[in-house]
Amino acid sequence: MTDLYGVVPEPLAFAARDWGDLAELMERSSSDLGGQGVGALAPSVQAAASAFLTAWAGYAGESAAIARGFSSALDALVADATHTDDAIDTHFGGIDARLGPAR
Repeated sequence: MTDLYGVVPEPLAFAARDWGDLAELMERSSSDLGGQGVGALAPSVQAAASAFLTAWAGYAGESAAIARGFSSALDALVADATHTDDAIDTHFGGIDARLGPAR
């Protein structure tokens, strides 16, 4: 595929993979933060520590959803661009460019 219109699928596919990797990392972070206990901390800070962990587990979960969305959008763009380019190649590949009786 050419970059005539600025769409080159390979870098977009790499970016989609990287966003997918980030989504997995954020999902693990959300799970890890949400699964932490606060029982070993002083009773005076347990409520604050629990609220902190809960909030950050939520932020990580939201970030995972956003990263997954970027990854999916980039994958869809790559698929659309590749499909369009293949269709153009097929269409123009059948055109006979010879002129006159040589056809």
